[in-house]
Amino acid sequence: MRSRRLTAAVVAVLLSIGCASTAAAQGAGDAIASLQRSTPLDEYAGWLLFSRWDGSAYRLSTWRAGAVRDLPVAPQPAVFDADAGPDLAGKPSAVVSLCRGSCDLYAIGFEPGDTLRPVRNANTANRDEIAPSVWKGRLVFGRRYGPHQVVPYTKLLAAPRSRPSQRLAGLPQRRCGAIDPPDCRRIEDAILRSMELWGRWIAQSWTYQPDDFPGFRQNEIRLTNVARSDTRQVAAMNTGLGGQTYLGPSIAEGRVAFFRACQGDPAGCSTSDSGAIRYRISNGDYTHVGASEAWTGWTWSGAADYHVPSAVACGGGDPAVVTPPCAVVRRSGLRWTPIDARRVR
Repeated sequence: MRSRRLTAAVVAVLLSIGCASTAAAQGAGDAIASLQRSTPLDEYAGWLLFSRWDGSAYRLSTWRAGAVRDLPVAPQPAVFDADAGPDLAGKPSAVVSLCRGSCDLYAIGFEPGDTLRPVRNANTANRDEIAPSVWKGRLVFGRRYGPHQVVPYTKLLAAPRSRPSQRLAGLPQRRCGAIDPPDCRRIEDAILRSMELWGRWIAQSWTYQPDDFPGFRQNEIRLTNVARSDTRQVAAMNTGLGGQTYLGPSIAEGRVAFFRACQGDPAGCSTSDSGAIRYRISNGDYTHVGASEAWTGWTWSGAADYHVPSAVACGGGDPAVVTPPCAVVRRSGLRWTPIDARRVR
């Protein structure tokens, strides 16, 4: 009996250590909205925008002050390509790319009664408009010209259709030193994952394949502005065996923030250079909150960050592994510490 009690006690201790380790790995925070599946996140003025799986399809949903509401947008089988931001009057709104044959842009406010409306002055009949973001009447988006070519653009929502969209700076045509310094390789198969517009600044998340380099893709966070007077690389890395991925980006308080996650294997990320990372636009300083996570959604408001646990946690995964419930989790009071730029770029 004593032996069995000791064994049970040891098992209980080991399980508690495992739970504590998992909780520590996932990071402290409060679950604010239950989910059935993982989703990207975006935030504006206390509103969250995300894709909510209802058991048969995804719905474009908002969260604010504990309340979740589905927007009047037709459900779809994949997560939404959408962004939250202020409309021309400064009210919370969203812009979303919906694909029915081709992908077109639509805008919708967050107030009850607001309806979905097409962005007719930016949509084209034979191209896909993707990766949108909105800020006080200005729109940024990517236009796909082929399976491996995406060009970023900006346009005012009130501009006439006859006025062409303005091309933005994006990736350079070649990347030097990304793989085998000092070799320069042409960039191919570029994918614009997302953009974030904040005032005149635009953060972009790219992934691409260097020419004649089979294997891992390259990832970049870039920063430009609507006048194309400034463009710079903020962060860069390989997609390694750990499935290294950038989540975000977000812009707040004059900083670009993003999350370096390892969605294939969290062991591929180190707390010394992974987790939440911020870049100050004015002077180029970096700070971070170290973490080694497989999160699938992340956004930062300035006062707090929000994340969704890994796809494994949200999809069931290994029954022997203790995982947190699938939910949107909010963390405040993050302790940002300086990080050398060489660990980010």
